[in-house]
Amino acid sequence: MTKRARALRKHALVSATALATLWPALAFAQAAPAQDDSAQLEEIVVTAQKREQRLQDVPITVNAFNAEAIEALGAQQMGDLQAFTPGLSVDDNSVTQPKFAIRGIATDDFGIGTEPSAAVFIDGVYSARTGGALIFFDDLERVEVLKGPQGTLFGRNAAAGAISITTRKPSYEFEGDLQARIGNYGKTQLTGMINVPLSDTVALRVNGLYNKRDGWLKDAATGEDLDREGNWSGRAALRWRPTDSTDIQLSWDHDDTDKDGPAAVGIGPFAMSGGDPFGPFANDVISSHETRVLDGLTLNARHDFGDVTLTSITSWKKFETANREDEDGTNIPELYFDTENREENKSFSQELRLSHDGDRFHWIAGVSYFQEDAYQSSVTTALTDSIDTVIDNVLVSMGGSPISLFHTLDSFGLPVLGTTWTEAFEDWGDNRSWAAYGDLTWAATDKLNLTVGLRYTDDERTFSWLNGAHVAPGLEAAVAPGAAYNAILGGPFFPDAAMIDANTFYNTLASLPPPLGMGLGATGDIVFEQGALEGVKFKRKASFNDLSPRFVVDYKVTPDMMVFGSIARGYKAGGFNSLAINSYFEPESVWNYEGGVKSEWLNHRLRVNASAYYFQYDNRQQISLVSGGLVPQYQTLTGDSEAWGVDLEAVWKVTPNLTITESAGYIDSTWIERTEFPLSGPVDISGQPTGEPNLKMATGVHYERDVANLGEVFFDASYSYVSAPRKNDASYGQRMVLESVLGLVDYSKLGSLDDSRNLVNARIGWNSPDGRYTASVWAENLLDERTVASLNTISATSLGTPYVRLDQPRFWGVQLGVHF
Repeated sequence: MTKRARALRKHALVSATALATLWPALAFAQAAPAQDDSAQLEEIVVTAQKREQRLQDVPITVNAFNAEAIEALGAQQMGDLQAFTPGLSVDDNSVTQPKFAIRGIATDDFGIGTEPSAAVFIDGVYSARTGGALIFFDDLERVEVLKGPQGTLFGRNAAAGAISITTRKPSYEFEGDLQARIGNYGKTQLTGMINVPLSDTVALRVNGLYNKRDGWLKDAATGEDLDREGNWSGRAALRWRPTDSTDIQLSWDHDDTDKDGPAAVGIGPFAMSGGDPFGPFANDVISSHETRVLDGLTLNARHDFGDVTLTSITSWKKFETANREDEDGTNIPELYFDTENREENKSFSQELRLSHDGDRFHWIAGVSYFQEDAYQSSVTTALTDSIDTVIDNVLVSMGGSPISLFHTLDSFGLPVLGTTWTEAFEDWGDNRSWAAYGDLTWAATDKLNLTVGLRYTDDERTFSWLNGAHVAPGLEAAVAPGAAYNAILGGPFFPDAAMIDANTFYNTLASLPPPLGMGLGATGDIVFEQGALEGVKFKRKASFNDLSPRFVVDYKVTPDMMVFGSIARGYKAGGFNSLAINSYFEPESVWNYEGGVKSEWLNHRLRVNASAYYFQYDNRQQISLVSGGLVPQYQTLTGDSEAWGVDLEAVWKVTPNLTITESAGYIDSTWIERTEFPLSGPVDISGQPTGEPNLKMATGVHYERDVANLGEVFFDASYSYVSAPRKNDASYGQRMVLESVLGLVDYSKLGSLDDSRNLVNARIGWNSPDGRYTASVWAENLLDERTVASLNTISATSLGTPYVRLDQPRFWGVQLGVHF
């Protein structure tokens, strides 16, 4: 038996043992006496297999949230659901650069040379970039989180799983809804919806959202509140049903976001916090902002040809984003550094599929096409003051002496300090993909279903890089009278000339031998000095193709219990590093092996679903902060990983008034082969944890009760627990460099970064007897747990300024609503 086969057998045995522990509890539940049918759980309908099915009939591990569940959790976007969805992680510190992860496989695609591993679909339309995927929830029908590869039915970038968001369709009854959510920190959120039947066959549904919130982080130097929110969005959908066999819907979506960029809390020796992440801090970023303007148009048409249904989904999307944020966590000019990501994206997609749902066979066959034009500009801005600091730090590290060039020139009366030094790295991507797929389910018996699916994908990608010289208009204006430099610096540094311009100054300085010339590349750049081709646009093309199958067996043990097993392959195209000219990485692929049970007990009052899985990921793509130049840069690294785990979800309607939910997920995720490049240099972390926490659990309680003729009171409470992240040699090495070598930070003050996380949300409210009016008081992070969200070291070695970002504090308020 091979090593891999022994590992598979070991994981299968562990997973089977974990599932076996459920059976005693289930047997007891089955033997318990039945109660009134009014206490039965509601059916949950999902479209995880691109058709409407009962959740209990779908042989896929799915966490589904309907509109009521989303409201009970107080969720406003996907980031608010992560704590209550085992296996799902969402880093939403930036709405234009969020990161989605399913079962530890992250989607960090803010470089346009790569794409997500966890696909996000809104009304069946793929969101090519996460910059357009994190939207505010408004007038939703449900959210489904599908775990494991979903490539056969959903496409090439659903290798880790898929998130499917479904909005409400126009209906043929007049209705409307108004909601006002008011809370601390000046929170004001208004939502409205109106649905109007224009005729017996045509209906219009329009909804909108306005959201504003003051900042909750205070800049100690200016007194300004940071992390302010501001956005509005709207959606209009026109539905036409000329016959019972035809259903056509045209919808338009718009989002306009204008908020602060994420705040950086400095923890280095120069930060005013004194290393305490919850101490005083200051940011001095020029024009901090995070903006997004998104528009989308979708045409969804369905027609029944007897036993066969034709579905067409046509979509066009466009968005522009900009995200400028502080990267040093101080307000000291000698340490100033900020970054801005600018992106423009246009995409078109078309899917056509035929489906048949018969007594013995269900099949679906389709073709899809996707085209994307993407542009990205990665911009960094420093001051001449901080450029001096970077170059001097490099010189000292090489055993030289600091020269403080610009400070010296300023002391001679040349006004060069305080001027900006901006570098920009530009990228263009033209991506085209088409696919053909089929999925067939055969009801071999009344209890046994066999499913086989296959997708062929063909990707063609063209990518271009352009690294130009830096721009420093204030500095260039100051050095224009080049004779002043000759007078100050003399012949040893510059040729004998009466006048030299700024470019001659930079190029001459760059050509000097170390240590004086250190730090300026061919373009005179500090940050993007690696592989610089000044003014030259470099283009590269790549093509990929793939066959991804899935095999599923499900068996009805009883009418209320199904067991299933599946083998599925996922795929994601290869791509390019946005900040490394002529870079290239191979496609990633995953094989996932999964088995599970879906069951209901106690006369449909208790629902228990569980699954166990093992997967192996090859060429897993993940963006990492890579050291090597004067300033570390984000690059996509690849490696092979594996994981096994167990998912559990239970819902128990204890009485008609009381419902308890429980979900849990355990995962053991490790690298098979991987090298990281943290501050300490290359580190081989093969065989070590990928960083994914082992355990995530969530518990929810819902209670409702009629009060005479006064209406209904209700109470919701939810608790989430996430265990501490698992560390490897790369993370320990980074900390060793920061603490022991650079002496930058006391990690005893960052305990919450490595601790488990606890989150409690609650809501209590009232509904009028006719259901028209509602009022509630809500709280998110009720216990006001103050935790560190992340550590960033992009400016740690060059400026000595590591920083952290913080999780949000307690938010609370009231919500009032009217439905008509």
